[in-house]
Amino acid sequence: MLEIPTEYTVSKFYEFGYKVSHDKSSNVYRSCCPICREGKSWGRKQRCFYLVEDDIIFCHNCGWSSKPYKWIRELSGLTHKEIEDEIKSGDFDYQDLFKILEEKPQEVGKKHTLPINCINLFDPLQRAHHAGNKIVEGVYAYLSKRRLETAVNKPDALYVSLDDFIHKNRLVIPFKDSRGDIVFYQSRKVFDWDDIDHYISKKNGDKNLFGIDKISAEYDMIPIFEGPIDSFFVKNSLALGGITEKSDSIMTFAQQQEMDTLSFYDVVYVLDSQWIDKTARDKTAILLKMGHKVFIWPEKLGKRFKDFNEMCIHLQLNEITHDFIKKHTHKGLAGVVKIKMINGKI
Repeated sequence: MLEIPTEYTVSKFYEFGYKVSHDKSSNVYRSCCPICREGKSWGRKQRCFYLVEDDIIFCHNCGWSSKPYKWIRELSGLTHKEIEDEIKSGDFDYQDLFKILEEKPQEVGKKHTLPINCINLFDPLQRAHHAGNKIVEGVYAYLSKRRLETAVNKPDALYVSLDDFIHKNRLVIPFKDSRGDIVFYQSRKVFDWDDIDHYISKKNGDKNLFGIDKISAEYDMIPIFEGPIDSFFVKNSLALGGITEKSDSIMTFAQQQEMDTLSFYDVVYVLDSQWIDKTARDKTAILLKMGHKVFIWPEKLGKRFKDFNEMCIHLQLNEITHDFIKKHTHKGLAGVVKIKMINGKI
């Protein structure tokens, strides 16, 4: 295990904690817990502790208890090598950092990039803390029903907020950049009584490509889906979070900038079934006209399933392979003819 200097742990405690204080007599640091965010008491109680002598970080609210290394990995998203390099550089001064964070407390921690008081549904400790809460249990049941927790390309975390004014009681899907930092999010309707749109995006957010943090040079193809959930089931895939049917530009400026770094991959667009969804047929025609490669659903599957998630639920799959997508990929005139044929059969 990598040896973590106390000074480095303290710097990260100040970076990710909120309202950090230090008891010099016992040499114990405490803060509002950035793991569970402490529900409605966020900002009022400091129940997360770093015991320097025992080299342990624990939270009296959610029960988190670990050595600093695991805590830092959980909150920073840094790899083992990146943490090692930071320690070797010696470029960390928690006292200077604390002064900066005191001036701008609203910017403390990456968790502020999500709706307020988000609960990580993939974290057993956080779910256990909210055991019996019908919203948390209902959203988690939704994940299980749709195989989102076992999907091969699922994100590292999915969330629910019980307090956010706009996104409360909905499934929150984080969009990370290539460094693994959350820069955008969408929330999805889960409960029938929710009368808001199926998907809501972060207000005033600049939407990037969902899944770019998981892109690997191991593959030669990137399937691009319209919605994030379908992309959970295909390795090395991305999602746009929506395609505007009448737009000449199918990506936001931020998404296009990210795509420009991936020009050496074979890109294939995967939409909902063209056999079921007229909008999908129209969007497929637009993409083909723009010169893109598009996955066109084979008739037997396309007439039975609306999208990849529905297909995986019914066939009990956690992964759709690249070979399956390549087999049904079309471009140019061949794709246009295929879509016209589908239109003629419906």
